[in-house]
Amino acid sequence: MDASDIYQAKAAPETIRRHLEKPITAVVGTLNADGSIHLAFVLFLWRDERFYFETASSTRKARNIAARGTASFAIEGKGFMAMAEGHGRVIEGDEAHELNRTLRRKYLTEAAASTVGEAWGTVDDIAVEITPETWRSWSNEPFTQLGIDAAPDLPRNEWWNPG
Repeated sequence: MDASDIYQAKAAPETIRRHLEKPITAVVGTLNADGSIHLAFVLFLWRDERFYFETASSTRKARNIAARGTASFAIEGKGFMAMAEGHGRVIEGDEAHELNRTLRRKYLTEAAASTVGEAWGTVDDIAVEITPETWRSWSNEPFTQLGIDAAPDLPRNEWWNPG
């Protein structure tokens, strides 16, 4: 096994899509006016092969997408990472509010969605849609196997220092 075997291992697309349905966070990247990248953690909704998150129109990520229309996102799952780049657009009005309510129901309990979620909705006035055009992924299975082969008698729960 060499470096290309390890660093070119891909996660299965169905594994990625199943993980996008879970209530996890993602990192969104947008392009600043000076060419640097702005990163932010977001809660998100995956629907119809598109990625949505809620935010306030005054945030840098919203302003960047409105100005330049490009965005990326990344997620991490058990044994893999995936990221996509694509076109971003800002959604306003009733469509944004309905998307944001649906998104919050993915993460919040029913009681919290109707109280906490509605309070959040008074601040987050827009939704952002990212339509992925390019996907990248990495599976750590070959990397893990390299470790197992190197130390077959060392349990994996003893590989890492407690954090």
